[in-house]
Amino acid sequence: MSMPEQLPPQCPPDAHKVMREPENNVKALLCICVPDSELDNGEGQVMDIISRMGKKPLILCSDKVREVIDKRAHDFEIEPDYLEVHADQQHASIHYADKSISETFDYVQLGFADPKYKEYLELLQQKIVIGLDMMTMFIARSISTVLPWDKLLANTFLSQYLKAAPQVTEEDKKLLGDIRYDRVNSFDVFDDKEHRSESAYQYLRLERKLFLQYPTEDEQH
Repeated sequence: MSMPEQLPPQCPPDAHKVMREPENNVKALLCICVPDSELDNGEGQVMDIISRMGKKPLILCSDKVREVIDKRAHDFEIEPDYLEVHADQQHASIHYADKSISETFDYVQLGFADPKYKEYLELLQQKIVIGLDMMTMFIARSISTVLPWDKLLANTFLSQYLKAAPQVTEEDKKLLGDIRYDRVNSFDVFDDKEHRSESAYQYLRLERKLFLQYPTEDEQH
């Protein structure tokens, strides 16, 4: 998988943590929406992507995809929970690994370049579940880890996403998928400044910057 590896820190645990209470509480739960078509990229590659969201990802998917995830979860050291969206498409429940079911949550699904992302910081502070498409999930997760400590910085990153995402074409999406799943080397397609897709380049640059700088808690230790 061509997402860059996050190197383990050389400093003692918690050395760089902010020694104060967070200014903004993130109450929302982030859920990865995994369509069946994602499996066309290969089971192992998809599992690797999912595992980058954390050790206990919350997933919305079909029974077909769930069967693959459950079969390979141990290999990738994840303990997934699954979301069931209710018939009204506005509420959802979490099905945990121990077979228990959560309370009912309000549910908001955000598509790629969704205009509702303008309210993303406010949504993160509500006790809801937010569904994320796979192309946006690393950027959205990173913003959620910045918000508790620095709302201004989180808003800066969100603004960069809101600027970059609408410029991404369908051709760009295919290229970004090829890069993510190692079918294309990013250096090969972006080194040529004259012919490269600037819209795809700007989006990938933002994703990788946030992915490297703002890992999940379980990636930091």
